[in-house]
Amino acid sequence: MGTRIQTSTSVYKVAGNLSLTIDVHVPEGYNAESGTALIHFHGGYLVIGEKTTFPPNWLINACHRRGWAYATPSYRLMPEANGLEILQDAVDATNWIRDNFARSNRLIVAGSSAGGYLALATAAHPQSPPVTAVLPIYGMLDPAGPRYVKPGQPLASPVDNLESVIEQIYAVRANGTSIDGYAFPQDIATDRRYIWIKALHEAAIYPDVLTDIRGLAQQINERGADAIPEEFRQLFPASFGLHRDFPPTALLHGDSDVAVDVELSRDVAKKLESLGVKVLLEIVKGRGHGFDVIEAPANIDIITNSTGELNGSLSRVFKFLEEAVG
Repeated sequence: MGTRIQTSTSVYKVAGNLSLTIDVHVPEGYNAESGTALIHFHGGYLVIGEKTTFPPNWLINACHRRGWAYATPSYRLMPEANGLEILQDAVDATNWIRDNFARSNRLIVAGSSAGGYLALATAAHPQSPPVTAVLPIYGMLDPAGPRYVKPGQPLASPVDNLESVIEQIYAVRANGTSIDGYAFPQDIATDRRYIWIKALHEAAIYPDVLTDIRGLAQQINERGADAIPEEFRQLFPASFGLHRDFPPTALLHGDSDVAVDVELSRDVAKKLESLGVKVLLEIVKGRGHGFDVIEAPANIDIITNSTGELNGSLSRVFKFLEEAVG
């Protein structure tokens, strides 16, 4: 018989007129004083998605089978919100989980794609609670990296009327009403927010919109990360947030990912290893973006069913988390 799971939704924060919520799934009998909680941030390039977008069911199921709590929060999205606001949401959600479900500080911070970036940045943030382990899954880990500061690299295909779309992004940033979720569009190619995502990549202005500093990406491209003002460096954890006391970190990525370059995970793993941090880098051959959601059976116990390259990688990742928890 499977473990009985209790699910609740709570408001963890009010930002202006927006109530940010978090879904928490706990096994029956869970003890917040001694239990382990994993918080997972959804993907969507920080522009689309919601807390239920593409759930990593293999990870959720593994948490349930081990008696852990699993949580997924909403957070504000770009361009209506900037990077500092989004990251503060992630930090506040993590503190809320710690206070309500992980008072023993047995806390894992995870995320997929843009959520992987938030996981890394949250673990590095000075206002975050102690974190036991970090799990970025094909994460957009370094917005100061070449993909995000060198223009002329389209995502999927070039954007029509690129300059007009860029000005639309800045107009929404200036006048838009904050949102904390946007359902993944059925017709993504024609969706306005997905076109914004493509423009952010092709024009290489992610750092600009994250920080509200137009031209920052160009400065980073020319001068390196030192061009980033001090007050915004928390948004660039791969450049400024890694240190020898960083939590044990597992990075999972497919080597055929064309949406988020696998080199981002490799680079962060290399930096952490050079600092003496415990690291697991799992690169899965032939897999693209979202491979774990697409290919891994939702009801699998990844620890006991580790046959094959994909299941083997997922199993090693979860065992790494278990070892970190102790």
